[in-house]
This record gives sequence, C-alpha cells and structure tokens, in this order.
Amino acid sequence: MFRDVCRVFVLALVAGAMWVGGNAQITSSSAMAADDDDALTKAYVMKAIERYQRDGREAALAYYNSRESIEGERFMNIIDPQQSVILASGLSTRVGAPAPALGPVTPEGIWMDHQDIHHITRQLGPKRSFLIRHDDLVFMAGHFTLQENLADVTRNYIAKAIAHYGREGLEATVAYYNSRESVDGHFYLFLIGADDLYLAHPIFPHLIGTDIKDVVGSDGQELGKEIAEATEEGHWVEYLWPNPVTQREEHKAAWVVRHDGLIFASGYYTSDTEAGSPPWQGADPREYTVAYVQRAIERYKSDGLEAMKAYYNSVASIEGEWYLFATDADDIYHVHPLISKLIGTDLKDVVGSDGYELGKALVKAEEGVGVWVEYLWPHPVTLAEVPKVGYAIRRDGLLFASGYYPAPESPEAGTKAYVQAAIDKYKQEGLEATVAYYGSRESIEGQSSLFLIDENGRIAVFLVAPGAVGLNIESVKVPSTGFELGKEIVRATEAGHWIHYQRPNVRTGVILDAHAWVIRYDGLVFGSSYFGEPAD
Repeated sequence: MFRDVCRVFVLALVAGAMWVGGNAQITSSSAMAADDDDALTKAYVMKAIERYQRDGREAALAYYNSRESIEGERFMNIIDPQQSVILASGLSTRVGAPAPALGPVTPEGIWMDHQDIHHITRQLGPKRSFLIRHDDLVFMAGHFTLQENLADVTRNYIAKAIAHYGREGLEATVAYYNSRESVDGHFYLFLIGADDLYLAHPIFPHLIGTDIKDVVGSDGQELGKEIAEATEEGHWVEYLWPNPVTQREEHKAAWVVRHDGLIFASGYYTSDTEAGSPPWQGADPREYTVAYVQRAIERYKSDGLEAMKAYYNSVASIEGEWYLFATDADDIYHVHPLISKLIGTDLKDVVGSDGYELGKALVKAEEGVGVWVEYLWPHPVTLAEVPKVGYAIRRDGLLFASGYYPAPESPEAGTKAYVQAAIDKYKQEGLEATVAYYGSRESIEGQSSLFLIDENGRIAVFLVAPGAVGLNIESVKVPSTGFELGKEIVRATEAGHWIHYQRPNVRTGVILDAHAWVIRYDGLVFGSSYFGEPAD
C-alpha cells in the first residue's frame, strides 16, 4: 500500500518567484489607480533620478539597495535593460534577478499594470508601476491598486476560457486548463461538468472527479452548492479559500458561469493587509501539530461528524504541511484530503517501505492520551520517503491525527554537499554513469534530488520532472509568473550561487520558498534545492 501511496503525489516542474509580471500589460494611462497614488509613485521615481544625477550611479545604486529607500509600499527597481537584470532594489532578494519583460520604455516614462507580491503581506495583487529610461537605465516603482479592479479581469479570464472551449472542444479545454500553462498570475480556471463533478483544477488536481456541491468552507458555508447554482448570466460567490501565495485562508470572490451545461469559474483574493505571515511559520512544529489536531476535535464537537469530515476532506483544511488524517472507531480511514484512495481502508494495514508497521503504532492512541510516531512517508515535493513525525489521539473512539516533516539542521550545507557528491561521482565515473544514477530514485536524499545541465544547455537529469529531459534549460520559466528560472540556472559559475524563488505545491497550493544551489563544473551545471523559510 505504501508504494501505491507514493505514486499519487504529483510534482510541478517549476514554480513561483518573487517577481510576478509575466503577463504584464503596458499602457500609457490607466483608470485602475487613483490620481493621487499615480502622482506619489511618479514623484518617487523622479526623486530617484534626481538622486542619481546628484550623487552618481554608485551612490544611487547603494541607496536603492537599502531598506532605507522604501517608502510605504513603494520601493525602487533600477534595471539594466541591455542585460535584463535588476541592479538595485529595496527588496534585496531581487538584486541580480532577471528583470521582467518591459517592452519599450521611453525617457518620458510609461505606466505598466501587472501583478506582484506585496513585500509585507506576501499577497498577490494588482500593481501599477511607473517606468522611465534615464542614462541607459530603467527606473521603476509602483503601488498596489484596489482589488475590486480585478472583477473585470476575472470576467475576461472566464470569457477567454469559454471561447477556448467553443474553438477547441471539451477534451482540449480540459487538458489545457489542467496545465500550469493556463495559470495567469493568481487566476486559474476550475471547470465543472454537467454532473457537477470537477473536470479541471490546475492547483488542486485531486479535486478532479469530486462533486463541487460537497465543498464546504471552514466557516460552514456550503460554497460548492452556491457555485453549482451558476447560470448563463453568471454570478459572484464569495467565500474563504486557501491563498497559495500567502499560505493562509482568505476571502475569495469567484465569477461562475454555466455554459453549455458546464460551469466555468475563477476568482481573486480580496485584500487583507493585516494577514501577515502564516501562523505556522516559525512555530514549534510539535506544538502546532497538537493544536491543529485539537482544532479538528473542536470542530467535530461543535459541528458534528459529517461536517467535520466534509471540511477536513477538502483543501480548505490544509495549513502548510499540516492536514488531518482520521479514522472511525474501527480504524478505517474516513478523512484524508491528499490521498482519497485511503478512505475506506484500514490504517492498521499501512506499512512503511522499511517494514515498520506505522499504522499499528498510530492506532495505539487512546482517549485523551496522544501518541507520537516517527516513520517514513513520501515527501510531497520530492516523492522520496523521508522521516515524518505523526501525532494521533482519540475522541469518542475516533482517531484524529496529523504530522510534520522535521527540517534538517543545516539544509544549506546539506544541499551543497549533495551537489558536490554529484560532481565527485562525475569526476570518478564519467557523465553516463552520473546521469544513470541521478536519474534513479535511489539518488534522492531527503528533499535533495539533482538537476544536471549538459554543455549544450540541455537538461540531462531532472528526476522530479523527467519529461523535461532534453529541453533547453533557458526555455524553462515559471508558468504562473514568467520567472525565467532557466536563465538564472545557466548563469552558474565555478564559484556557485544560490537562487531563491517560490513555487506552489501542486497538490495543496501552498507556496514553498525554494532555495537552489547551482555550480558549473567542466562545462556542466550541477544543482539541487531545498524548501524552507524565505530568504532574508
């Protein structure tokens, strides 16, 4: 059973980045921002040019690489358009990163409407930026606009999806909108069949085949039933839903339209400037696990068994790496939001690949007396079986459980050592043997797996996404953001460097902060990554 469970996890090839502007539209003017906000942004940019003229290039770059230069939500990006790289930014993580596609920027300046992640709330939202060319550099800053402006964008996204269906047919539409290619910023389509079963969901693919009417929010709202009431005229449904950018449950507004019997739906998250970091970030994982399980028990006590099962079998219940798995009094699974095939099976039958009867250990939990169990379980990122710590406790005979993956003490050192071991193997055994070994699951260590780029810039090894082998690495972009990850990888030198970016867990939608170490040796690029806290 354990090996079957491994196969249900699905990976994305690439993911999010701190810059979100792949589908930016450049305009000379826009009604999306208030005049006073436009004036403040333009004044901030012009002040930067004055500083540059007064103090010189070096001093200006130094100042705008400091936090001191940030004014509220406005921070400067100074870009070298020839090299397409950010030379200075109030957000230090962006310095040296590839610049977004800008198009022609004039000495008179232009306005650009795009999406970005707020540096305080880490929430994706619409942004309006002013760009101006001066002395062969581009100076750029912006402000976030009202979320309500996304209503028309949402309707247009749905209209394009319906047009795609009319032009290409159902099968092609389902295939496209189940792909990351279809994701535009934080817009993605969830497509429902005439029988109200999910046909497409690129963020939460395990929902496919389930009934939209069964989806219940954390507050008890039967949001799925409201969505299923969609008409040809369309209507808005507002509800709580996990935001894959902020990693928190937030208010979402979705536009839903019934067309040709199908439901086309998409939405956006409303602004929540008080959201802050997710509650589990920096929390003690054991304490958070116990608290998470206790909240599930409280929901069972207050709302009843069926409501508890409905909520915890939905993606709305997932918090970071925490999700509930639960059984009835006979130890038969009735809750598992990630591996629905386990529902109806006996927890006592679950055995790890090392032979450890982890299921029997978990069911030893008693009424009011929890048990902690350490075992191997597939990591949702690499698919590798890694140590997991699970906690289980009973209430009314039912078993409630959750767990976490212990973080390595020094992931940076471990990642570097893993890459160096790959280089050593190459030195000793040659390219063919290295590709064969690191193309096998045997090579995975915890979160670490290797990606290897050959002398021609082609992907020779990418175990977590084998379909990418043979592709030109420079063509690899983050589908939802346009971040040119491949171009950053090929910049690797013999000294090596870190790449910090973000990618969503394709099953939970939770944003993962990725940290990749890449180094060039003998014309090849060796790299690996780990997932942890955001970079400073």
